[in-house]
Amino acid sequence: MISGILASPGIAFGKALLLKEDEIVIDRKKISADKVDQEVERFLSGRAKASAQLEAIKTKAGETFGEEKEAIFEGHIMLLEDEELEQEIIALIKDKHMTADAAAHEVIEGQATALEELDDEYLKERAADVRDIGKRLLRNILGLAIIDLSAIQEEVILVAADLTPSETAQLNLQKVLGFITDAGGRTSHTSIMARSLELPAIVGTGSVTAQVKNGDYLILDAVNNQVYVNPTNDVIEQLRAVQEQVATEKAELAKLKDLPAITLDGHQVEVCANIGTVRDVEGAERNGAEGVGLYRTEFLFMDRDALPTEEEQFAAYKAVAEACGSQAVIVRTMDIGGDKELPY
Repeated sequence: MISGILASPGIAFGKALLLKEDEIVIDRKKISADKVDQEVERFLSGRAKASAQLEAIKTKAGETFGEEKEAIFEGHIMLLEDEELEQEIIALIKDKHMTADAAAHEVIEGQATALEELDDEYLKERAADVRDIGKRLLRNILGLAIIDLSAIQEEVILVAADLTPSETAQLNLQKVLGFITDAGGRTSHTSIMARSLELPAIVGTGSVTAQVKNGDYLILDAVNNQVYVNPTNDVIEQLRAVQEQVATEKAELAKLKDLPAITLDGHQVEVCANIGTVRDVEGAERNGAEGVGLYRTEFLFMDRDALPTEEEQFAAYKAVAEACGSQAVIVRTMDIGGDKELPY
């Protein structure tokens, strides 16, 4: 059995789809002076393609997850198009005669490594976001294919070294039953998005891609943090029973969701939801919440390089208020500190 970090609860049964992209090979040879302009153009052209792809992903993320998750990819685009980043990459091409891919890799990897060296675990995991942007940029500079996870046409459990936020946002949720990765943590964007989608996921296994082959039959038990590879019929039957029990308990609880909450001594209380984004409102209402008792606004301030503007904050709060209709929303001012730090 394989275990890791339980990112999003649930149980899934299905064939493994092992994700492997063409290896990115960086050309580190020095270029001649007459090739500098050509390499600068390769970088700018690759960046333009990557930005266009991220714009499309941002739109889909907004439709699927709401404005807060859409903002993640707006942040990716801002970093990709950052003037300082552009200047650093072009300077390496012009001054050190590096290829476009080598220059981009050096700058992006430098930023990711700097994040990894911080003491804060949350900020360390943002290095994956930076590398997500860098990988997309490099693949466009080199003309390599980018896997389209929205095109999956059979039910599968994804197995990958890692899944980036942009890849997670493109998943075909009618076919992808869950995912398992070598890398990742519970507070990564990918894990947070999996929980929003109620998609079973175990991350940080260290070696699942080395232990699973394409087409293997898997049980992803993201209740007990176990992955079974080609299990026996007895194990399949046992875990089918667990899956049915979980579904039964959920169905029984669903019968109670619309009943008034009354204490034994006759006092009626409101049962309200604890949310972090507008996306959470749908699940709260589905489970009978009578409003939002705690809207954790700090999530709007995290995963970005600068404070959100007044307009961005207004749009986020307005979206939650509109989603809740006549129900009350209690907004908590941002709670930052401890395990939640801001990089700015």
